[in-house]
Amino acid sequence: MKEDLLQFIWKFKLLNQQNLTTLDGEQLEVISSGLENNADGPDFLNARVKIGSQVWAGNVEIHVNSTDWIKHKHSTNPKFKNLILHVVYKHDVEIEELTFQKTPTLELTGKLNNELLSRYQELMSSQLWVPCANRISEVSELNIKLWLQRLLVERLERRTQFIDSILEENQYDWNQAFMEVLFRSFGFKKNADTMQLLANKIGYQALKSELETDDYSLDALIIGSSGFLPETANHFYIVSLIQRFQFQKAKYKIEPLKAAQWIKGGVRPGNQPFTRLIQLLSFLKSIDFPFLNLFGSPIKEKDIENHCTKPSGYWSSHTKIEHPSIQGVSKIGKVSMQSVLINGILPFQFYYARYTKNEALADNVLETFSDLKSEENSIITKWKSLGLKSNNAFDSQALLELKNNYCSEKKCLICAIGNQILKR
Repeated sequence: MKEDLLQFIWKFKLLNQQNLTTLDGEQLEVISSGLENNADGPDFLNARVKIGSQVWAGNVEIHVNSTDWIKHKHSTNPKFKNLILHVVYKHDVEIEELTFQKTPTLELTGKLNNELLSRYQELMSSQLWVPCANRISEVSELNIKLWLQRLLVERLERRTQFIDSILEENQYDWNQAFMEVLFRSFGFKKNADTMQLLANKIGYQALKSELETDDYSLDALIIGSSGFLPETANHFYIVSLIQRFQFQKAKYKIEPLKAAQWIKGGVRPGNQPFTRLIQLLSFLKSIDFPFLNLFGSPIKEKDIENHCTKPSGYWSSHTKIEHPSIQGVSKIGKVSMQSVLINGILPFQFYYARYTKNEALADNVLETFSDLKSEENSIITKWKSLGLKSNNAFDSQALLELKNNYCSEKKCLICAIGNQILKR
């Protein structure tokens, strides 16, 4: 028996109330389960129960065994002094202070719904891709839809915890924080940390200043800081970048990254760090400064196309520092740009909207997810085989959250889908 299952049963009043009696033999009726308490103190606050002919209002503590009271050291915690009921699965010892305070105890052994326990055991012991794979069809589409809506918000809120730490590190310089998040998203999975470090080394003010100078200066700043510039070169463009970066390096006190800090092995050609770096440069030249203009305003699907520009100039005929190519560095694909939006820009914008209490902007972020195409990966394909289709990025992000942070952890008791299956 698990304590979280007992809390679930109490929360939703899944007890056969006809047979409920305290250890003293008094009839007990649960009028209100109370409010679930996730902080220190009793499990449920402001519950209401009828014991005998008397109605009591107050707090309820739940344990698997009575001895858990002692194990959890509740005796020394003043928050547990005024309980109206102690609920246990098995009463294995008298708790002295509860006896002294005349706090009644409800023992649940033999009083639980066997079918519910069987369904719970089925979910917990399941070896299927998701525990409820054989039962998910029992849950209504409306309940699933409402749960997916909550999961997307939850996913965004979880990501904003990371953004909060970046903001704090940068003393709430919004532009610098967004720069780090943006650069990180262009690093995708393997080079995200290195890209963020690059943004931190450069700094927003330097980026803005050099962009306002000319494109050459921006190229020199970013490519030079990344550590990709050689000491010498033959092409006049690269020579110019080397010379400019030497000045920038001294001016902004930049220590370039080392080549070893970039992950190249096991990375497909289109996702190589240098390619993404040039695509980032192209993106930066396509947007307005300051960054506040980008993350503080609504974004629509068409904005993706506007920022998927092909690198121009030298990079239209080269794929590396001195590596001629007819095609040059390709423009960032729409799918990759959508990934930048989903993993960087939109979460940051959602955080900014919440911070500034701009509900219209927060709603627009959620609408933008609905406008974007669904991601295609093995998880989304598997959900589809179970009958849960992903019509857009709103759905796919929510389904990823469901699989990775609920199903894989078997958090069925706090999942709306698992709740419906258990309460049937």
